[in-house]
Amino acid sequence: MAIEDTDHERLPCGSDIDAVLEHERDGAPTDHELHCPHCRAAVEEHSVLHAARTELATERVVAPPHLLDDVMRLVRADPRSRRVLPVPGEEEGVTRVRRSAAAAVLRTAAEDVPGVADARVTELTEGDDGIEVALRVRLYTGTPVPRVDTALRTRVAEVARDQLGWSAARVDISVIDLENGG
Repeated sequence: MAIEDTDHERLPCGSDIDAVLEHERDGAPTDHELHCPHCRAAVEEHSVLHAARTELATERVVAPPHLLDDVMRLVRADPRSRRVLPVPGEEEGVTRVRRSAAAAVLRTAAEDVPGVADARVTELTEGDDGIEVALRVRLYTGTPVPRVDTALRTRVAEVARDQLGWSAARVDISVIDLENGG
């Protein structure tokens, strides 16, 4: 069963959320993005996460006391978060993990790989041989793509196995951009 992640990329106003956030990050939002309540709300919601990630990348800090509550409130409010995938186990009963939570676990694993500036899980497919993961990544300039490719596949497969109980049958990686720094 394929789980496509295409409907979430557009805000109610029709703007692509990735473009809105990229423009905001670059300090060059469009006139629409500056005045649209949907675009402003998306930027505000993501600013807490972006600030925490930026701070963590530069020094060791303690997360703000309500960060987890804020993140989980956003996850629960997102209609996509209701999609679930089974987690294998030997005990009686069924365990499921929300697709958005599994994607967050795998995205974090990908972003831990040196040279990766940003990662996004675009698809999780449950197949006979295991889970298939599609990633879109931005790399820091000067990063050797073949080395990062191998490290990403290994890291994502390890985390899928160790934290979610899934064997990774396939990890597809699309390098979509380069970023200075790192």
